[in-house]
Amino acid sequence: MTTPLLAVLLGLTLLFAAGALAAEPETSALLGKIDLCTVVAVQMIDDVDSSQARPGDFFRFETINAVTVGNTIVLPARTIGYGIVSIASAAGRGGRPGTLVLEPRYLVLPGGEHFGVVLDHNASDLQRSGNSGNMPGYLGAIPLPGIGAAIGLFNYFHHGKDIEVKKGTIFSVFPSDSPSVEKCQDKPAL
Repeated sequence: MTTPLLAVLLGLTLLFAAGALAAEPETSALLGKIDLCTVVAVQMIDDVDSSQARPGDFFRFETINAVTVGNTIVLPARTIGYGIVSIASAAGRGGRPGTLVLEPRYLVLPGGEHFGVVLDHNASDLQRSGNSGNMPGYLGAIPLPGIGAAIGLFNYFHHGKDIEVKKGTIFSVFPSDSPSVEKCQDKPAL
């Protein structure tokens, strides 16, 4: 091929590519058009266990379905997100149960940008406690000698149960970390 013909073909290719890019709306601009109260279903990728987790640890989750604005996908299915362990306490003596509070923070967009999210407390609860396993205290009121003391000793020495949020656990988030998302959360009447 001759150099002028090659230059013309290269120029036409660049022109068509620029036209195709201009026709596609910017994904980040469309993210701003998602209704703040849109519920986005996500699932855990990692197991998080109160016996091993520490506050500040990260966990991963992913979107289940794509989120669209009009006919354009702005959050693809299986978009990875990260959250943080806010509170973690292992089970302990005296029937103390394990406790976990998980806070989803953001999704990682295909271009690498972070897109903030907030847990939807209407449908999800990533705050959990294990069972204490304690025997009911009212059993100590049984009028038999030693029963109350035995129950008290059992409740003191046995271990509570840890809690685990398993891989595949489904919860939902709102696609914004703005304080205005608070209006999307159901609040009990005062």
